[in-house]
Amino acid sequence: MGTGLAACGASETEGQLFVQENHQVLQRFTISQLQQLPQREVTTAQSHGAQVQKGPSVQSILDAAGATGVIAVRVEGRDPAQTLAASQLDDQTILGFTKRNTLKLTGAKIGRDRWVRDVTDLVINP
Repeated sequence: MGTGLAACGASETEGQLFVQENHQVLQRFTISQLQQLPQREVTTAQSHGAQVQKGPSVQSILDAAGATGVIAVRVEGRDPAQTLAASQLDDQTILGFTKRNTLKLTGAKIGRDRWVRDVTDLVINP
């Protein structure tokens, strides 16, 4: 999480996604708000579990946050952060909803070794 957010405590930030740019939060989304965005179903043959992932595209989340001039986005969560170029943010690159009510970076063209579980932050132009 970004500076100042850690002080909020885990219970207050659980199940939330922060979209940040220049060390400032552009938008904070709850799981419920993300479920209101257009949903994509993406086939992920590389998955060891569900072969179809469902959730909003990363691009639609950035659009809803009012992000402009995106060159790259860093996806942060429990796994090592992954940075994606704007050209990789197609409608097949999503934050899928998990059974644990968390978010997972996944996509048809993203290798399983680049998936990020328990996503908490999208950092624009890191």
